[in-house]
Parts: sequence; structure tokens; C-alpha cells
Amino acid sequence: MPPWGTVLESTEIEQLVAYVKRLAATPGGQSTGPLAPFDLNDETRINAGKRRFAKTCAGYCHGFEGIGGRAPDFKGRTDLPAEMAYETIYKGRQGADVMPPWGAAFTEEQIWELVAYLQYLGKQQP
Repeated sequence: MPPWGTVLESTEIEQLVAYVKRLAATPGGQSTGPLAPFDLNDETRINAGKRRFAKTCAGYCHGFEGIGGRAPDFKGRTDLPAEMAYETIYKGRQGADVMPPWGAAFTEEQIWELVAYLQYLGKQQP
């Protein structure tokens, strides 16, 4: 394999390494969804997601800190994979639980910050 250090930026190399590791860990080498461009445990990203969540998600639908709204709670929720959360925020959802799509309103990075916050909430006691 040729060296890529002169072609790719260090962050691109890190993303590529993370992607390859993910493919290796996925049965059949098939990706399960979009790849987060940063560590979802990064406190700075979690806090950015928390601020965005408070401004756009908490008031009517999901409640303060992800509990007590009209939509499903997020605290203590361990059944929401990051990729599914990203897709739901990006594309929205129709059916019993309607959610508007936010893909045109937020950048991919902003959506991943929301996902980082949701993942953080999932680790908290309800």
C-alpha cells in the first residue's frame, strides 16, 4: 500500500482508520450507517449537542435533559445506536412517533453533536 501521509490530512487519516476498524468489526464487512466524524464521547461535542438540544428539541418534544416531553425519553436509553439516531434526526420519521427532518437545518457535524449528547444521556440514570 502506498503512503498516504502526503495526500491526506491527519484528521482524514484518523477517519479512514476508524472506518476500516468499523468495517472489520461488522459482520460481512458491511457498514451499518454513517460514520461519526469525531469521538462521540468528546465532552466539547457533547456540550455543543446539549446546547442545540436545549434550543431545538427540549421545549415541546423531548423535555429538559431528554425526559418528560411528548416524545420518547433519552435518559437511560441504551437501545438507540448512534447511526440510527443520526438517520432519524437527519431524515425525520413518520408514523406513531412523528419527527421532522433536521438534515436541511443542521450540518452533519451538528447532527453528530446531537447524537453525542443523546449517547451521553443514554448512559445517565432515568
